[in-house]
Amino acid sequence: MARNDNYKKYLHTIRFRILLITITFLVLISTAITFISFYVVSDSIQKNLIQTSETKLAFLCTSIDSNISGVKSVIASCQNSVQVRKFVMAEHDADNKAKREARETVSEIYTANAALPSQIIRLVIMGSPGSDILQIVESPFSTLAVSSEGIYALPYFDALHSHLEKIATDVLTDPFVPKKEAQMLPYLHAIQHPYKAGAIGYIFTEMSISVVTKPVESLSSETYSKVSFQIGGTWYQYADGRLAPDASQYQMIEDLSAMSLNSTTIQKVINQQDGGAYIMLTRPLLEQGLYVTEFLDEHYVKRDTYHAFSIIILIVILSAGSIGILLSWFLNRTINVPVGKLQERMARISQGDFSKDSSTEWEHELGDIGKKINELSENVLTLMNQKIEDERQKKDYEYKMLQSQINPHFLYNTLNSIKWMATIQNAPGIAEMTTSLSRLLKDISKGTTTLIPLEHELSLIKDYFTIQQYRYGGTITLNIEMEKGLSQCKIVKFTLQPIVENSIFHGIEPKGNPGTISIHIYQEGEKNVRIDVTDDGIGIPPDIADSLLDTNALAGSSFFKEIGISNVHKRLQYEFGDGYGLSIHSKMGQYTTVSILLPYQGATEREENYD
Repeated sequence: MARNDNYKKYLHTIRFRILLITITFLVLISTAITFISFYVVSDSIQKNLIQTSETKLAFLCTSIDSNISGVKSVIASCQNSVQVRKFVMAEHDADNKAKREARETVSEIYTANAALPSQIIRLVIMGSPGSDILQIVESPFSTLAVSSEGIYALPYFDALHSHLEKIATDVLTDPFVPKKEAQMLPYLHAIQHPYKAGAIGYIFTEMSISVVTKPVESLSSETYSKVSFQIGGTWYQYADGRLAPDASQYQMIEDLSAMSLNSTTIQKVINQQDGGAYIMLTRPLLEQGLYVTEFLDEHYVKRDTYHAFSIIILIVILSAGSIGILLSWFLNRTINVPVGKLQERMARISQGDFSKDSSTEWEHELGDIGKKINELSENVLTLMNQKIEDERQKKDYEYKMLQSQINPHFLYNTLNSIKWMATIQNAPGIAEMTTSLSRLLKDISKGTTTLIPLEHELSLIKDYFTIQQYRYGGTITLNIEMEKGLSQCKIVKFTLQPIVENSIFHGIEPKGNPGTISIHIYQEGEKNVRIDVTDDGIGIPPDIADSLLDTNALAGSSFFKEIGISNVHKRLQYEFGDGYGLSIHSKMGQYTTVSILLPYQGATEREENYD
């Protein structure tokens, strides 16, 4: 049971949370790195493979083009030979000298290229049907069956004649030596008359298929790669030095006939027979209608990619595991141990040990917490001692205040005695002033922060104004006008007194003549009440009017010293909000109006007790 509790407690520790977050973060990062690496490696392997194949294919095409160019160079030399033309133009068996000279010339051309014996199976120079022929042939394919009539009778002669100097057939075998099954590509070149337009004979050439197969043999063959040729519209696959018709059917995207020379077309195709996916690289040869293609099996490409991917996964797992172990060790050393000591320190403080522990003040963030805990414990100890001292002094102060306290009723009774003495002595003014002062003192003793109805606030201002009238000998007058239904609207106690006091002291008194103060109370809109206090005094300069609402301005009254104009403004805003309070409008030498904006609150809203 205890083991389960410890396990549950460990699951809620900061160490476990940090470790969990770190492991999760590592897993996410590792997964992201793995997939990104897979994509990058896969793309890189495929690009490198395609680039290598493209380079190999370009080299292969260059070799084949060179071989075909060599064969055509020999044929062109024979076409342009004077001796060959004489032989073709001579009558049949009429001049053995012309034939002999032509043979010697052709033999020199033929033997000048050491590669020709493996590239040309048969080269026949002939005139019209029935004429003599001049033949250059390799010994394995030598036969007496070759004649001009036999060549003209070949089933593909018309195709060759229609496409002189071009490939016009598929890959064929030598028709004159069928047992040898020698694969070749036939060519037919015309021998032009030296003086006029027109052909006087032809050169029939059987070019050995080794012209295209030998360069393939010299290149390394990969298991995932196969080379094919498109000759005369037919696909041939290379295998063991021979070309066999390729029965595979591929879904091609681009038309090969539209390709430009020295360019490689790369496209992905599907073999419709086995469903295999291939990367097809095709490059045209200089010989029109002949293309070389290499097919890369994507299955093997992906196999290499997955092999590299498995290595990446292994590296990522080992790296993540090593980082996790190092991080766990680091967290244990930098967090677990300090946190454990801080917990022990807090436990000692909870038991009443407030002494300083310097061992928890490390040079890092947790050390800062340790320092603050030490400061806190010292402050708590200081506060405890200060609290004890304050309690002792409080008892002393309470005893002294009890000794010096004056009962407020003593003051009220004294004022009542003065009032009755003034009445007996027929001094009604003193009695009225004493009564007003008594009521004011009673309201002052109740505080100045409660809300009271407007009618009560007006009674207070009347008592205050009564005292001021006796002081100024009746030279000031107070007029109050209030709309019906507003008498119970709530206002902060002693709001009007500082304003009326300023109107008397700073507005009417300085002009030296009698003055009047008017208080107009009316409803503004549906939710607000406005009170305008206007005096016909000397007015207030604009800069002084602005300063009156400053909280740093001092009240002018000694009796209500703590309740100045600015204080009234702030009290109203604290009570009702920033949209309410005082505003001052004045014209020098004519008047000053202090407007009070209040929210309308009836007798049932925010009731306050008052006497």
